Amino acid sequence: MNGRTRIALHATSATLLTSICLWPLVTPADWLVEAALLVLVVTLAGLGLRRLGAPRALVPLFQLLLLLLLLTLAFASSQAILGVLPGPGAFTRLSDLVNQGTQDMSEYSAPAPAQTGLTLIMVGSVCLIGLLVDALAVTFQRVALTGLPLLALYAVGAGLHSSGPLWLWFLLSAGGYLSLLMAEGRDRLSRWGRVFHGNPSTLLGDPGGNPLNATGYRIAGVALAFGLLLPVALPSLGDGLLGRIGGNGSGLGGNSIATAVNPLASIGESLNQSSDQTVLTYTSTSDARSDQYLRIVDLDQFNGVAWTTSKHEVEKLPSPLPTPDGLGSGVPQGAMSDTISTVSNYVQQWLPMPYPATGVHVSGDWEYEPEGRTLIGGSSGTTAAGLKYTVTSLLLQPTAQELQDAPAPSAAMLKTYTQLPSDLPAVVRSDALSVTRGATTAYDKALDLQNWFTTTGGFTYNTSVPGDTSVDAMAKFLASKQGFCVHFAATMAAMARSLGIPARVDIGFAPGTEEPDGTWVVSTKDAHAWPELYFAGVGWLRFEPTPSVGVAPAYTVNNSSNPVSTPATGPTSTATAPVNKPVGGSACQAQTQGHRISGAGCGGDDTGGTTASATGASGLNPWELGLIAAGGLLLLLLLFPMFWRQWTRRARLRPSPASAAGSASGSGTLELSERQVLAAWEEMIDSAWDLGIPPDAGETPRHTAARLVELGELGEEQRYAVGRVALATEQVLYAPSADTPASLRQDVRAVRSGLRASADRRTRVRALLLPPSGARLYARVRASARAGVERTVRRPLRAARGRTASGLRRLVRPLRRGDRED
Repeated sequence: MNGRTRIALHATSATLLTSICLWPLVTPADWLVEAALLVLVVTLAGLGLRRLGAPRALVPLFQLLLLLLLLTLAFASSQAILGVLPGPGAFTRLSDLVNQGTQDMSEYSAPAPAQTGLTLIMVGSVCLIGLLVDALAVTFQRVALTGLPLLALYAVGAGLHSSGPLWLWFLLSAGGYLSLLMAEGRDRLSRWGRVFHGNPSTLLGDPGGNPLNATGYRIAGVALAFGLLLPVALPSLGDGLLGRIGGNGSGLGGNSIATAVNPLASIGESLNQSSDQTVLTYTSTSDARSDQYLRIVDLDQFNGVAWTTSKHEVEKLPSPLPTPDGLGSGVPQGAMSDTISTVSNYVQQWLPMPYPATGVHVSGDWEYEPEGRTLIGGSSGTTAAGLKYTVTSLLLQPTAQELQDAPAPSAAMLKTYTQLPSDLPAVVRSDALSVTRGATTAYDKALDLQNWFTTTGGFTYNTSVPGDTSVDAMAKFLASKQGFCVHFAATMAAMARSLGIPARVDIGFAPGTEEPDGTWVVSTKDAHAWPELYFAGVGWLRFEPTPSVGVAPAYTVNNSSNPVSTPATGPTSTATAPVNKPVGGSACQAQTQGHRISGAGCGGDDTGGTTASATGASGLNPWELGLIAAGGLLLLLLLFPMFWRQWTRRARLRPSPASAAGSASGSGTLELSERQVLAAWEEMIDSAWDLGIPPDAGETPRHTAARLVELGELGEEQRYAVGRVALATEQVLYAPSADTPASLRQDVRAVRSGLRASADRRTRVRALLLPPSGARLYARVRASARAGVERTVRRPLRAARGRTASGLRRLVRPLRRGDRED
């Protein structure tokens, strides 16, 4: 193993050792294995290119192109050409995954679930760092600079996840970097010869070992120990790395921002589980089944990818809870009380409650979020697992007239709860206008929408549809008219917003199943999503657009001029994370085991939305076009040396018009011009250069021919061909007249064939893809650039300076003449 190979492998090792600190950020950590394989492939590609003698600037570009192909194969093969070549569909898929991963990064706390978008970002980031480290350490031989990208990688892992064995991550990262530095030092020393001798026993203090290696290892060990122990000795810097060993590392402080878990990502999983698992049980003082929806959290933002919850301030749990916003005193209402018991493995940070709750008696550290009237576990990591609590809530019973006479919402309410993405498909708004044609009030429009989804619109309930709520998925849902509660709730809320009605999406549980003893049992099959619409003077009201699932509220059935039949209760889709699922099996369950962060809830399904976006895209945005153009330009640059060499060979050996005419007339005695002879000679020299025999400008043509015959191991026919080309060249260069037969072109081709036959496979591949004679092109481009700069910049500047100096002299000369006269 030579020094460059050793440094490349140490660079790969340093990158992978440092990337281990990212392991707790995304679980399960299978993506680390995938990233390690891709980094290794990119490193081996760099080794092969450098062995082939590729120009240094092209090696990282080729590695980057290879990485793009590998990522396309791993994450967008179904949209790629032949499964690996990125086309418009593949770029759209990768772009959607990056956007989804970016969204997930803002929504999840560590450890986040290994969604496809997050996995792409993590794998791609580690591979890019590995490529940069390989380029700095091996291609450009700047090993010390590799500490910067490695430090950036370590800072991300250690900064985003403050718990865990930080001391171990530090040791691995620093050890990898130090081993890379020592490998580079060993390579530098080896170039001076074998001055020192030793073996690894030096590490044990063997005096016969290599003293230089021993000193390096001692310095490395002292540096690592110093980095670990220094924070302990300096209290002002905190406890340091050692202070966190064995700690809980919760990283939770006085966080006053609450965000929600959005179980929309696991809807299909929840509804399609083979076994139905109990989540909670409750008893209620209300006899109305429609009053017993258990709400977890509301999703009030739609960004075009998923419905999420915005940031809200939380406060200490008040008793009793404040009056619901927008509720007038004249609205008919009652009250009910529910006693709820959750199972021990329901690790959810949000407390299921009826809406609107007026009082909660629960043990533990709970905080109140006023905007959505929800409870979230406090900074101590409180969850809803194994709880028994009591909730009192209102039973709102507004009349149809009250809802029809509801005044317009405030400007602030409209601004917050009617926002829609700019790329909302036109079909969402047009269908909303068509369905509500003739309705004059917001209440009538809401009833028309609910009635259209449940009875008159021809929609069917189907849990096999991917659980995606993006704008493209909405258009597809409206076209296919098949989906489950997530599609119905999200689409009705978006359509209501397009009509100017404040709307949001709720996630929680449907009433469940009543047992003979009066106890209600709620299971994973009862997880549900539904829209809430706002009416001034009444507040937020639930609607039920999902056909054959859930229970329509009384104010949408009894008061409607076109009544909506109350569907039977059945399995519902949801927004909540399934229970009794292994960690990592559900995206949102994995999030519930993390901590609260500032941002939105977890994103939508990691496959449905991106597939719909990729297949439904009608065009490419400028970013995608630029990426395709950059990839094409990079491929062209990589293949340019090969194309240039082939074009040069054809140009040098192309017959002149006179030669072609003589051949056609049967006269083969025409001679080549001096220029054509010299071109044939240059082609033979460059062909030998490409195949491993570099030129020597100090040799005569005869000596060069002898060297080609010897080093190229040419046969008798090829030796005669080399001699004829060399003789013709000498005559052109030195003799008063030259005899240059037209057969020299065939002689050059024969010599090239003989050189190729004696060369090994690696040399032949290099001669084809990265011919060393391409250095002539580089020299010509550089000379042309210098000449252009000289002609367009330097020469005009010199002329301008000359004119300026001449003008100054003309101005100063009269002054000097006057001084002399004075």
